[in-house]
Amino acid sequence: RDWEKRCKTVADLVASVKGVKTEVFVPQIANAVPHLRITWDYAASGLAPRDVVKQLREGEPRIEVRPGAKDAIEVAVWMLDAGEEQIVGRRLREILKKA
Repeated sequence: RDWEKRCKTVADLVASVKGVKTEVFVPQIANAVPHLRITWDYAASGLAPRDVVKQLREGEPRIEVRPGAKDAIEVAVWMLDAGEEQIVGRRLREILKKA
């Protein structure tokens, strides 16, 4: 339940950005751990997922997301300490709003 709440917190924070969609999913090799997938209109925004990953990595604090997604950002919330989902959600919202 805690991981689901963390997914919802991040999803709620980025939901205010026009065109952003979120989806909770469980990867095949994740032992039933929920993750959050975030997508948006890359062509209209001019911001590709790889650009968001780069900005998260280079920002303060540095944030890593689940690797391997080409058309989305995937957040593995089980790695976060309590409250860090707020930080991740705010940084993602900040980056996506600029696009």
